[in-house]
Amino acid sequence: MLQNITKYIFSILLLTSLVACGSKRNADLENVEKLPRVKDEVLIDRLDSLSKQRPEHFYTKLSSKYTDSKINVSFKTSIRMRADSAFHALITFARIPIYNVMVTPDTLTMVDKRNNCYMKENMNYLKKTFGVDFKHKNIEELILGMPIAWDKNIEYQQIKDPYNYVVSSISKRKIRRQDSDDEVIIRYFLSEDTRSLKKLIIDSPKDSTSITVNYFGREMVEGYSIPLEGDITVETPKDKLYINFEYNKISVNDPRVLYLSIPNKYEKCE
Repeated sequence: MLQNITKYIFSILLLTSLVACGSKRNADLENVEKLPRVKDEVLIDRLDSLSKQRPEHFYTKLSSKYTDSKINVSFKTSIRMRADSAFHALITFARIPIYNVMVTPDTLTMVDKRNNCYMKENMNYLKKTFGVDFKHKNIEELILGMPIAWDKNIEYQQIKDPYNYVVSSISKRKIRRQDSDDEVIIRYFLSEDTRSLKKLIIDSPKDSTSITVNYFGREMVEGYSIPLEGDITVETPKDKLYINFEYNKISVNDPRVLYLSIPNKYEKCE
């Protein structure tokens, strides 16, 4: 299943260019001193609180880069979002618009300006095509550095790690033994002050695939903690994919028009 998640995430990232030029600094995430112990319920409550801190309006510009064993591509993106309503991305290369994308809770629309065509599907298209029920709000969470797919109805627990604050959907013993019936294991890593999400790992022991999302640095904008940069690494049995990203401009709760038009001469993409 995670291979399908991988394909979906990277398709969305390429559509929205949620990738960027930055420095890979995984070493910054490794603490060298033991952290004070914090109760499980405190960390779980903190993540639950972070999952609710979603601004009504959000805007950013990203410089972007994506690499794998065959591809190395850079581009830029401007993103506009209205919470629980719509997500818009304009992707450019050498200042020339390439893709125009609009995602709502019900519909995914993409206009391909290079090939003079468009795609318009309901959100079930993503599940049918990629095998995962990825919601509009999960795209918002990824961009805003929120706990992705957090579900207060799941019985989360802290993974005992003296150097990190980690909350998982299953126990450390099951992660090591890889004998969980769960298709996907999600681990959330909190910052040293437990006030923000610094790392996310999604694992699928079944198909030996792992997605790691790191966030490097944050700033408070209108009371919201927004990432400054980060990276994403996807490891599969066949390849390793890497993305790094940097937010060049950020605006919170400054309403902007979200608009996408399909020229009459455009036909459906094949």
